[in-house]
Amino acid sequence: MTNIILLNPEIILAAAGLFILLAGAFIGENRAKLLFHLGIISSAAVLGMIITQAGLSAYGTGTMWILDPGAQFFKFLILAATVFTLLLSVNYTAIQPRHIGTYTALLLWASCGMMLLSGAMDFIYLLISLELISISCFILTGFEQKNPRSAEGAIKYFLMGGLSTAVTIYGISLFYGATGTTNLFSYASAVDLHLSDPAYIMGMLFILVGFGFKISMVPFHFWAPDAYEGAPTPVTAYLSTASKLAALGAMMRIFASVIPHHALNLTIIIAGLAALTMTLGNLAALFQTNVKRLLAYSSIAQAGYMLIGLVVADPIGREGVFFYALAYLVTNMGAFAVALVVAGKTGSYELDAYDGLAKRSLGLSIVMVMFLLSLAGIPPLAGFVAKFYVFGAAVNSQHYLWLAVLGVLNSVVSIYYYMNIARRMFFVNSEDSSPVETDLYTAGVIVITATAVLLIGLLPETFMRMIKYCVSFHF
Repeated sequence: MTNIILLNPEIILAAAGLFILLAGAFIGENRAKLLFHLGIISSAAVLGMIITQAGLSAYGTGTMWILDPGAQFFKFLILAATVFTLLLSVNYTAIQPRHIGTYTALLLWASCGMMLLSGAMDFIYLLISLELISISCFILTGFEQKNPRSAEGAIKYFLMGGLSTAVTIYGISLFYGATGTTNLFSYASAVDLHLSDPAYIMGMLFILVGFGFKISMVPFHFWAPDAYEGAPTPVTAYLSTASKLAALGAMMRIFASVIPHHALNLTIIIAGLAALTMTLGNLAALFQTNVKRLLAYSSIAQAGYMLIGLVVADPIGREGVFFYALAYLVTNMGAFAVALVVAGKTGSYELDAYDGLAKRSLGLSIVMVMFLLSLAGIPPLAGFVAKFYVFGAAVNSQHYLWLAVLGVLNSVVSIYYYMNIARRMFFVNSEDSSPVETDLYTAGVIVITATAVLLIGLLPETFMRMIKYCVSFHF
């Protein structure tokens, strides 16, 4: 056991979750919201620890995990998403006071699992991290006990998640049978020895499929729309950002660094899956009338865009994925925060709830348009720069120019359903003329994410310098 102290952030977060769970059994319902604040403070404190560890590069626990700037980058994104989710949850009325401790603890444990996943260098360690994430997220998805759609979404998520775990375990068993190890450090120097072994290739393919479920990659995306629609809205925002980005970070480490998919001859498969993911996600979103389902299909399409960087897998492609992950986090969190505010006022997530919103809350409408334009990739916002880097990596590689063209065409398609929301806010009248009020916590999330979307779009080089440093150390 070496360098176990480097896992202090994860240990503290897990301990905080246990303390909050126990405190929830003793604290009165009228003071239960204090548990949310404990969760926010814990997550923010651990986020500070991650920032102070920036620049460290080490491995520990028998080389089962690694701590490098690449892992730290994804841990930062995960913790930021956790803080945002807890802030959105404070005044979310569907969470009963007596369950706040359980809810907060599960959220912290899910984040702990995602942090462990981001530095995993052993498939057994990776599998344990995935299970910690999955079990916590299954429960969180079904947390709205009075909402039948929440139970339905949780059951579908559980069934598909169980299947994905079985597929992943089978892939790991094939990998172990072919190589004699589950440790990627031990294997990294012997990649070429097993490239002709069918069991090895099949094992890596099954592992890729297992990750495909986690990032809602087509055709393994069926659980996402129902789970996102039924889950509590803060949890939906969390699943669509933190969970997706944690799995993507692990995929980048395995398939772009340690075991390059080019060597496995899996590149055309991943490229085809990226094309299917962004195309089906956008086409399905065109027909949605529920904002949560629309954003669910949008997140599927966004995963397809990020997979382009994985397909290219050169330094430019990796930088594009890291930059896209940062831009996607703040943009998607902001969009769900606005959706939460509108639903709190109207009691509905249907598109007609946005009719005439500009007359009731001009500021909220403007920031929502900003988030939608960023998701669509319109300058000068974060989403545009993110897509520019990812598509630019595909163009620069020359072999994947067709993926870049398809990505641009899909971005054009996405403008229709994103701007349909904007049209309703500014150009469709509503009988309801009462103002839309935003609580302090949700307003804070909206302000922070909107500011970040602007700054990332206007000052991309500042953020890219940090990302270049992280990518250069990404094993």
